[in-house]
Amino acid sequence: MGEKWLYFINILVSRFVNAGKANLGAMSNSSDKVTSIIIVKWDEIGDMLTAVHVFELLKRNYPGVEITVLCKPFVSSLIQTDPNVDIVINDIDQWTKRYDLVVELRGTWKSVCKSLGWKTIPKYRVDRGWVRFQHRGKQPHETITNYRIIEPLLPHMVGEKKVDDLADLINKPKLFPSANDIVLAQDWVDWALNDDLGVMENVNGIAVLHTGARSDLRRWSPNRFAELSKWLLDEKKLMPVWVGTKEEEEQILASIALGGAGKVWISGETSPASTSLLAFYSFIERSALYVGNESGPLQMADIAGIPIVGIFGPGVPNVFYPRSTKSIVLHEVLSCNPCNQKICVQPLDRCIDRISLTQVKLGINQVLGLLNV
Repeated sequence: MGEKWLYFINILVSRFVNAGKANLGAMSNSSDKVTSIIIVKWDEIGDMLTAVHVFELLKRNYPGVEITVLCKPFVSSLIQTDPNVDIVINDIDQWTKRYDLVVELRGTWKSVCKSLGWKTIPKYRVDRGWVRFQHRGKQPHETITNYRIIEPLLPHMVGEKKVDDLADLINKPKLFPSANDIVLAQDWVDWALNDDLGVMENVNGIAVLHTGARSDLRRWSPNRFAELSKWLLDEKKLMPVWVGTKEEEEQILASIALGGAGKVWISGETSPASTSLLAFYSFIERSALYVGNESGPLQMADIAGIPIVGIFGPGVPNVFYPRSTKSIVLHEVLSCNPCNQKICVQPLDRCIDRISLTQVKLGINQVLGLLNV
């Protein structure tokens, strides 16, 4: 069964669990204290990055509570050092006890069943399904969606006006790199700015380029990325650093083969080798510019607050746009949007291909505070 059915069952399960209970927003002041919370976020890197503010909000409103986060293994390093998270688990089978509160930001059929198990049924429960139902046809930014899932749990929000816009959010998503992550990031910065290629004259910063995306329909042209990299180095005096995982290396090398300039950073391979997502985030944070497709690293750059040009293809408008005032989004929204991001109904005129090199250059100049290409 599909996602809509999962949302529907989630709504029913939460109604069942919460039946006859006190107003959720009054829980922190009631005698029936919440001492343990499990937050289910079984999702991708970019999705997690739009949810990390939830941890801080719950920790602040329920002092002393133990917060457990259930997430996919490759995402867990993002939150291992978060002071608002006490325990991280990566297998639904590790959920063996009853938590006072279940916050299902995004789960699976198996995680939903945990809320009905006689050993694991919670006192209270909130879920994504009800929020998506309320906003059907007009999905807000994902950061707002995650906030609205927990909004009924926040005592100060009871009876008050809802948060309507990203600007209304007091608690913004944050990441917490360790000292070791910061050292690794600085080593990569030093490597990127080392003139071993003999092209570093007057180079004054790093431009991170991310060509990858889960769907091919989200990927901008390798040739345009190659041309952009040469322009960044020659005209903007920024060292292009192509970033990605081992699985994305082929996409990067395709642009390099077309004459792309700069250096290639591969997670777990570029010395000093590390797969730490927080070290990667710290590296992005120390860069002068980020240009990339709709993906997890784009959300990292947004949290880092550096200048961003986001190149969007078939994704739903607004939902994953960067929030920073230093960002520009290029998105050709066609009549076929949103699509399933698997089969393009206009393969000879794809939305991502309508974004020109000139548009991206203009966007870069705008976020860098410049006037002319």
